[in-house]
Amino acid sequence: MPNYLTGGGVTLLLVRWEQSLQEQTKKSVQPSQEEVQEVLQQLRDIPCTPQFRLNGEIQRTVRRYWQNVPGAIAYLKEAVRTWKGVKSPEAVFVAACKEGRKPESAQAKSEVAAWFEWARRQRIVIAMSGEVVYTPDGEAVALTEMMRRFPVQEP
Repeated sequence: MPNYLTGGGVTLLLVRWEQSLQEQTKKSVQPSQEEVQEVLQQLRDIPCTPQFRLNGEIQRTVRRYWQNVPGAIAYLKEAVRTWKGVKSPEAVFVAACKEGRKPESAQAKSEVAAWFEWARRQRIVIAMSGEVVYTPDGEAVALTEMMRRFPVQEP
């Protein structure tokens, strides 16, 4: 059962429950043939040199690591845009799918989630909504300010 915090008529769902629900949903969803074909077309359309080559391994990777495909495509696009050269866009995509890599902006979001979980365990915060966290006494504080004030301290 999810933990709710009700205050001022606003119900906030804790991040941990949302992440758990997302993970359960991802595990149970398999892509349709149309979805796979759409992803393959997106990969073909990425402007890179050498051109992205589709093969059986790419299709198997897309099906097997479906939950990681959006992050892997974004990671590949970022690599093409920011690295000096990408010799094998296929290898970058496959590794990103298998390892769950995401572009840096998405990695920053996962760092925020990790900080929130730590801060919640320490009873520094009790809820988060967007860029605001709520302290046990109900005070709304900017997320960045709280992360600055309370850096993660693991035992």
